[in-house]
Formats: sequence, C-alpha cells, structure tokens
Amino acid sequence: MIQIDDAGWGSLLLGVIIAGYRPETSKFICTEIPVEMFQGENFSKEAYRKGAVKAAEYVLSKLDYHQNEHIEICTGYVLDGIRGYLSAKGLCYKSGKITGPLQEKIEMQMLENLKKIGLKDLDYETVTEKHGLFFWKSLRWLKGGDVNGRVLSDREKFAKTGWPTYHIWALMPYERARVEAKRYKNNRRRGFYGVGSSY
Repeated sequence: MIQIDDAGWGSLLLGVIIAGYRPETSKFICTEIPVEMFQGENFSKEAYRKGAVKAAEYVLSKLDYHQNEHIEICTGYVLDGIRGYLSAKGLCYKSGKITGPLQEKIEMQMLENLKKIGLKDLDYETVTEKHGLFFWKSLRWLKGGDVNGRVLSDREKFAKTGWPTYHIWALMPYERARVEAKRYKNNRRRGFYGVGSSY
C-alpha cells in the first residue's frame, strides 16, 4: 500500500509539498508543487492541479508503485487533480484522512523548508495547530518584521500571491487588513466575488 498526502495549501509561503509513504518499508518520498504555480495567472488557471499530478507521478515512481497496489490519498483540495489522474488510469485508491508517520514526516518537511528561507522562530505546533499565529509569523517575515509595513520585494517570490486577498495583506497595516480580508470573505460568500483561497 502507498499513502499520499499534501502540506502547505493553507500556508501563505512556499508551494505545496506532495509526499508518498510506503508503510511496510517506512520509505518516504516528497516533492513540491512550486510556489510559482500559486502566483498570478498560474493560480487563476489552477496550474497547481497539473503540478500535483506531476508530483504524484514522481512520488509513485520513487516508491516503485505497481499497477494493482492500493493507494490511500488524503482528501485535500489540491489533491483533486491526483484523484482524477488515478481514476483516469484505472488505479485502485480511496480518499480519507491521513494520520501517523506520513502526516508527521510531511509536516516536518514543511517546517524545514520554511526555516530554510528564514523563518527561524517557527515550531511544529505552530505550523500544524496554531494556524492564525503561523499566518501572522509568515506575514511578519514577508514584511521584514513589521506586520504594519509592506511586503519586501525580495521576499514576495516566496508567497502565494495568487490568493485573492494577498494584496490586502501585503499592502495594508495588519489590523486594517484583517477587517478588509474579512469583508472580502463575507462578500464572496454572498456571491459578490469569484472563488478564491482561504486568505
């Protein structure tokens, strides 16, 4: 059996990690949908779906997947493209919540990737359970330490700039951005705006 999971869809920073795990051997393989696929036109055209399929193909090949093996895949939105790919190939899979070693390994990989770009004050609990604090720390880093400032141009390349509220957070002081982003979400729910991401 092979398990597939993702990490980073809700993170303001970096791309999304796609990982696979073979429980019987504890083999873990991961790759990333690049952050560029969550920026500009790429995001609006949902290029990340193709990126997810490419990542899944890589992971399956590295785990020596055999045609009749069972695949367990997380229910995450970004994995929809992979589920479509598996169905089109006639491969045996089921969707469900992934827990245990794969979930822990992929979240640790995300934490390591964030630390590599300079977010030194993050820990596992913040990234996995304290989503509001994680977002605030990510935004503070993007703005060079001042959440009321503007995003630094040399750091913006690490952000999911395709999010519909990204420019609210990027350009406005923190408290004002909270109000405007909430207003945007409420209007979107009432149908005033198109579909967007979580922030």
